[in-house]
Amino acid sequence: MKIRLTDLAVRKLPLSSDGQITYWDEITPNFGIRCSARSKSYVVMLGDKRKRKTLGRYPALSLADARKQAKLLISTHALDPGNTVDHEYSDVVQVYLTECQTRVRPSTLKGYQLYLTGISFSGPISKITGDKLLTRISSYTKSQSSQNYAFTSFKVFFNWAMRRGYLPTNPLAPHKRPYRMSPRERVLSDEELKTVFSYCRSNPDRFTQIVELLILTGQRKGEIANLQWQDIDDGSLVLPGNKTKNKREHTVPLGSFALELLAQIEGGATYVFGTEFDDKPFNGFGKSTKRMLTETTLTHFTLHDLRRTFATIHARIGTPIHVTEKLLNHVSGTISGVAAVYNRHSYYEEMKLAVAEYDNFIAKLAPV
Repeated sequence: MKIRLTDLAVRKLPLSSDGQITYWDEITPNFGIRCSARSKSYVVMLGDKRKRKTLGRYPALSLADARKQAKLLISTHALDPGNTVDHEYSDVVQVYLTECQTRVRPSTLKGYQLYLTGISFSGPISKITGDKLLTRISSYTKSQSSQNYAFTSFKVFFNWAMRRGYLPTNPLAPHKRPYRMSPRERVLSDEELKTVFSYCRSNPDRFTQIVELLILTGQRKGEIANLQWQDIDDGSLVLPGNKTKNKREHTVPLGSFALELLAQIEGGATYVFGTEFDDKPFNGFGKSTKRMLTETTLTHFTLHDLRRTFATIHARIGTPIHVTEKLLNHVSGTISGVAAVYNRHSYYEEMKLAVAEYDNFIAKLAPV
């Protein structure tokens, strides 16, 4: 029996009083849910022999996750490395990206999709050479950092393809990244920071509110852009491990300026910087940053430079380095090795004091 499987439809499907009944999805071919007398289980049909595989039980396994698993199994089975000698590049990329959906951060997946599909090849994956790929990368983007990112994306992809049996060797193995990048050292001066903070206060929109919160908290751009209302709890940011770079939950107290800013934003959307009609993370940083630089006439800086500036100011106002690292959610540095294993102190109260001192600094820098 075929039906359109939705969360509501799955919930309403009755258990079978006589044997088993399988309802096949109208959206994803060969994917369905089997209802027995005691349970409901997601299933997928694989190959010409129509081999049925059970994915997991409802509701322990959600419909969305079950559908992802089914798509991955279907595409992987269709592209079994043992079936043919050569596989089309585009087919292998699709299997890889489908698998990545279940194990990498959305921002990482977006980068993989950008380069692996933007720099496309026709024909077998085994015919791609390192020299050919480097030429295509340099034609696709002139940015040194983007070329390096594309190189890394392809190298990770080819390593995966080797492990899965699609390639005997990684064509990029003998090559190094196109550019050796120097560590960024840009720290905004007090006057520059005052200009940016005042600009954000005078031109409130989703972008400037994100920038203002970056200044006030020192967190990473992606963590703030993807911030959800459920991540704010009792005057603190509580970022789950799947939203942080080091995969560890991060709790950081919010100062009065940050709380004031959040109070001005209308709730209702899932994302703090989403809207009722566009409930998804903000994604217009390029044009918005360029506009801000043009209107403030400031020398170019990146939003990550605000994080470095945040740390530098804390050093100036006397915040102990281990407290600054806690605010930034750094896992390396002063609390590492044996200390990181045995020192389980959260330093929350120390962070609250540091945040208050930082707010005082901002208040004197840019009176409002």
